[in-house]
Amino acid sequence: MKKLFSIAIASILALTAPSIAKAQFYITADIGGVPSVSGATLENFDEPSPSILTLSYNAYLVTGGSGGTGVYTAPYFSGSTAAYFGESPATGYDASQYVAVEGAGSATLSFSTPQNYLGLLWGSVDLDGVNLLTFYNGNYVIGTVSGTDILTLTGDSSRDPGPNGTAYVNITSTTPFSRVVASATFNSFEFDDVAYAQVAPVPEPASLSLLAFGMFGITLLRRLRG
Repeated sequence: MKKLFSIAIASILALTAPSIAKAQFYITADIGGVPSVSGATLENFDEPSPSILTLSYNAYLVTGGSGGTGVYTAPYFSGSTAAYFGESPATGYDASQYVAVEGAGSATLSFSTPQNYLGLLWGSVDLDGVNLLTFYNGNYVIGTVSGTDILTLTGDSSRDPGPNGTAYVNITSTTPFSRVVASATFNSFEFDDVAYAQVAPVPEPASLSLLAFGMFGITLLRRLRG
C-alpha cells in the first residue's frame, strides 16, 4: 500500500453560481486506502437505486469496463479498500456496480443533513476539466476538488487506469455541505464506495491564528496583573 501525504486546498468558487464563504478542504489520497473517519455511513452502490444518488445525462450505474456513449474503466481494488466495503475481488478491477460519469454528465450525492466529511474510491483520475467534484451548501457553491488536486497527491502523471491510478480519497471540509456533484467534460469520472459523516470541522488557519493570539493575550494579561 502506498501511503501519501495530505494537502489543504483553498477551493476556487464557481464564478457563475451564487456563493457564500468558501470552504477549505483537507484531502488525503491513499492507494489501497479506506475512509479516514470511523463510523461513517457507507454506500457501495450495489443496490438498484441508491437513495443518495441522482444521475443526469451521460451518467450511469455500471459494471465492467466500457459502455454508454464512451469508454470507462472500473476502479482498481488494492490494499484494504474492498474488504472494508464488502466488495470483490480483494485485488483487481471492481467487479461490482460503480458510478461512471461521461462528457457533460453528472452524478449528484445528496444528504438529508449537512456533512463535513466525504470519502470515495476515485478510479483512473483525470485532470482539471475532466474530473471535478463541486460541493454545495444548499444552492451555494462552497468549493471544488479536481482530478489535478488528486494527481498532485498520488504523483500519477500518467493517469494510470490500473492500480496506481485509483486512490481512496478522504475530504474534510471546514464548511458543511448538503450535496456533492461529480462531473466530467470528457470520458470519464469513475467512483465507488462512498463514505460520509458529520465531523467536527477543522479550524481554518485564520481561526487558529486568532486562537493563538487570544491565548497569548490572556497569558500576557495574567503576567501584568501578577
